[in-house]
Amino acid sequence: MKQILVILLIGYFIQNCNAQKKGCTDPQASNYDTSAKLNDGSCQYPSTSYSPKVVCSKLSDTLMESSGLIYFNNAFWTLNDSGNEPAIYAFDSLTGVIIHRTFIKNKTNIDWEEMTQDSTHIYIGEFGNNDGSRKDLKIYILNKSDLKLNRKSDSVMVSEIKLSYADQTSFVSANQNTNFDMEAMLVLGDSIHLFSKNWVDNKTRHYVLSAKPGTYVLNPRESMDIGGIITSACINAEGNKIILGGYNTSSSACFMWMLWDYAGHSFFSGNKRKIDLGNALSFGQYEATCYKGNHLYVSNEKRFTNASLRRVEVQQWFAGYRKISFLTPSKLLIYQWCNELVIETKTSTGVLKLYNAIGTCVITHKISNASTRIDISHLNTGVYTIDVNGIIQKVLLEK
Repeated sequence: MKQILVILLIGYFIQNCNAQKKGCTDPQASNYDTSAKLNDGSCQYPSTSYSPKVVCSKLSDTLMESSGLIYFNNAFWTLNDSGNEPAIYAFDSLTGVIIHRTFIKNKTNIDWEEMTQDSTHIYIGEFGNNDGSRKDLKIYILNKSDLKLNRKSDSVMVSEIKLSYADQTSFVSANQNTNFDMEAMLVLGDSIHLFSKNWVDNKTRHYVLSAKPGTYVLNPRESMDIGGIITSACINAEGNKIILGGYNTSSSACFMWMLWDYAGHSFFSGNKRKIDLGNALSFGQYEATCYKGNHLYVSNEKRFTNASLRRVEVQQWFAGYRKISFLTPSKLLIYQWCNELVIETKTSTGVLKLYNAIGTCVITHKISNASTRIDISHLNTGVYTIDVNGIIQKVLLEK
């Protein structure tokens, strides 16, 4: 009896260990391990290039040095970098025309390089440091409730965070030859996360500090070799998918790194996928990034090209996304996003019907918006038939 019990216990522990096997858990990775249950950050991905869609080909001439980007109050907001007026701007995403201007009346713009937000505040990064000599690095905190959004312009006072890097010991001026520049910031919960712009070794360091006013000395939490300089950062509304954007100074190649499925706030511990976005000569100098829903938007300075706004469909590379080839790509895109069927169309009309393997119609849904989402969590994995306005396609839906 004891021998049987021992054998059962050994079997239990072996099964439990297998259930906790670490490895690459992303089906889109080239080294996907079907038996892995815990992601160990080892996923490797094929080289991927993408051409962002131009939303606005020319921003207002006032915004030629767009260096930060957020979506707030149904508009995109940006700021200009060093030497420009201390202001943030809301602009029309199609025309690039400024629709609101907020002056920061108690600060100047030495080298503003980033902006981010939470539900109550906008954060402005006064920490551009191209030569590595600055000792007056700050983040300004703007209370959204102070904004007078019913006007075309207003002015506000801001509070501030003072910061320095514990690992920086030299402040000798060395233009574009320092690892202590900074242009990327995001806020998550009660913390601000910074990502260094390393001119020398093409890596980035991750720092964390409180989002409350104060003076902070920062130690790096982790680092990552990103093959260039990081100029922007953003996180989705759910707080679990991060984008770091930048370019390589030698090749002028623009890129973004996607970070997700990480442990806690150790952002470099999970999946890390690089997407090439073209050359700065055609793309412009990539400076800013933000989410609007599941869509990613990027802006660039007026260098090589006009300052512009573009969109990147990042959802196709995250685990949980399954693209469905259907109809003409220019008119209709259907994909599975976790437990939803998403239809994006330019025509914005029609009826979708979904049939199971035995021909029973399980879903009928009117396509009435440019983007329609249908819950399919009640369906089993299997082959289904999609009928949109009489055009039919078989698809595999997976839980």
